[in-house]
Amino acid sequence: MYHLDNASSVPDMPPVNPVLFSERRFFTEGGDGIAPSYPGADWFNIIQMEMLNVLALANITPDKSQFDQFAKAIRIFSSDYMIPPGIPLPWPGAIAPAGFALMLGQSFNTAVYTRLAQAYPNGVIPDMRSQTIKFLPASGRALLSYEADGIKAHAHSAAIASNDLGTVTTSSFDHGTKRTSSDNEHFHQGGVDAPGAVWAEFRTGTDNTGNYTKNNTSTAPAHSHTVNIGVHNHTVYIGSHAHTATIASTGNTENTVKNIAFNAIVRLA
Repeated sequence: MYHLDNASSVPDMPPVNPVLFSERRFFTEGGDGIAPSYPGADWFNIIQMEMLNVLALANITPDKSQFDQFAKAIRIFSSDYMIPPGIPLPWPGAIAPAGFALMLGQSFNTAVYTRLAQAYPNGVIPDMRSQTIKFLPASGRALLSYEADGIKAHAHSAAIASNDLGTVTTSSFDHGTKRTSSDNEHFHQGGVDAPGAVWAEFRTGTDNTGNYTKNNTSTAPAHSHTVNIGVHNHTVYIGSHAHTATIASTGNTENTVKNIAFNAIVRLA
């Protein structure tokens, strides 16, 4: 696309002629008394300005050797409406397509990519590797702020059914008759008038005229005793009880959902 470029051109666009018809009108080759149409410089100047302004809006410098500039401008405008610079897009390839860049946390020239700089004024494309997008909540977050992975605080409870084991009887065992250890011949200190030798003598009365003694018991020869223990058992009460359970940890190193890995790309403009 290029402007009129010959000696017949003038540097300034002539004033546009006044409107003759408000309804649409079309070219004709003439005939049957109707003269053929002629566009005239006024019409060509309007068309030329429309097309040059399209290139200017797309930041494309008119080039006389290029024949696809208007098509490129249309593609740019379509992208502007469909894909404004700054939006992360999933891309299945390892290399970004023309006009795009992988989002790897790299810096970019804000003077060259002015549209992209409106989205990222600090001149750095966010690193979207292993990241997902969360839309800004009503409060508590800033645009482009990072949030680490985590799970909502919660608790678990665990219980093991209680079982009352009641009273349990042990097995029965007959201990029979047991003999105590044997003791040697011996006597004990007895009371008054006991048959053995005196072990204590007492005087009574104010004039010590009364007296009596306490004597040892008769001597018993060496002997032992028997004790009948017999058949018996015991009862043990176990009762109702429960146990504490510990729940083992499980899961991956981070929270994930089923996913497919794409590269993130952003439009350069």
